[in-house]
Amino acid sequence: MNSVLDFINEATEPTASWPEEQRTREGLDPYCRKVADTLSDAFLDEFLSALGRLQDCYTGEAFRRGFCLGAALMEELRGEGYVWGG
Repeated sequence: MNSVLDFINEATEPTASWPEEQRTREGLDPYCRKVADTLSDAFLDEFLSALGRLQDCYTGEAFRRGFCLGAALMEELRGEGYVWGG
């Protein structure tokens, strides 16, 4: 863990899949099966692990950017002249 943002990101990560994720995973199954049958199950596992690490980079950066944007927006709302609800 590198920072408070990493801790918050990990703490708020969903633990269960949602319907769209499940459908997307099922849509990948035929491709994964073909790769495993053509190359090997071990190759597929290593490939998916590498893709997962890359996705973690994107997800972490997107979270950090969103968190910083949210903090900047809160600062903006605290500024003078802002009236809640109007």
